[in-house]
Amino acid sequence: MMHIRLASVGLLLLCLIYHASTQHAICNSLEGYDTKFLLNAVQWRVTTDYQCLGHLAANSPNCLNEYSACQNSSASTNITALGALSTTVFYENDPGEKGFYALFARAPNQTVSNTTTCAPSFKIKFRCNLQSHWFAPVGDETANTPQPTDIDVDDDCLTTMTFDFPGACIHEDKPKKGLSGGSVFLLILFSVLIAYFLVGVAYNGLYKHKSGVHLIPQAEFWISLPLLAIEGCRTTLSICSRSSSESRATYDSV
Repeated sequence: MMHIRLASVGLLLLCLIYHASTQHAICNSLEGYDTKFLLNAVQWRVTTDYQCLGHLAANSPNCLNEYSACQNSSASTNITALGALSTTVFYENDPGEKGFYALFARAPNQTVSNTTTCAPSFKIKFRCNLQSHWFAPVGDETANTPQPTDIDVDDDCLTTMTFDFPGACIHEDKPKKGLSGGSVFLLILFSVLIAYFLVGVAYNGLYKHKSGVHLIPQAEFWISLPLLAIEGCRTTLSICSRSSSESRATYDSV
């Protein structure tokens, strides 16, 4: 029978530990999710009231360096191992469901109540919540997690904790905006003009042996184009002015 007690759960979240000057971990990662943040601390610790498993045997397992998740209740000094070490713990949720979860392999068989012996397992669900704050320590230390939003222990000794975690909000690269239709038109127009002038200059210089301003294809037209544009503007302004004057004309009364 499970009891309600104050439990302190140590979540190592370390998949495969090896020793150098300090502890290090090798874990898998998920594209788009910040799983690396969870490895900043040597150990995450959560202290909360929930219906937990209890280890009644005197020979409690050694959690550190042997298991990924362990539990210590206030009613006992014994340690309950909840999850074994693994190189793969992070998994994506089903398609359409945001967030991810960590699943640890089963720990060895343990006596968790007067009538129950089982191999506990542990699952952590991480839900997207940008307002949740996780504070990782600087250096190899233990850090405290926020309070879980839900805890469940089923009949198969699977403990499932749910946390809000900003790193569970997937970060997708924003699709790059393509060129607009107008930009494409201008790009093509200027490309054609540049090609027209380059080909024309080469043709006039190599085959017609022209020089100076006469290298420009249809030079007379391009030289006169600014003058034609100015004359067109003058004509348009003249017509507009004449129409405005006629609209203000008055008639003699009869």
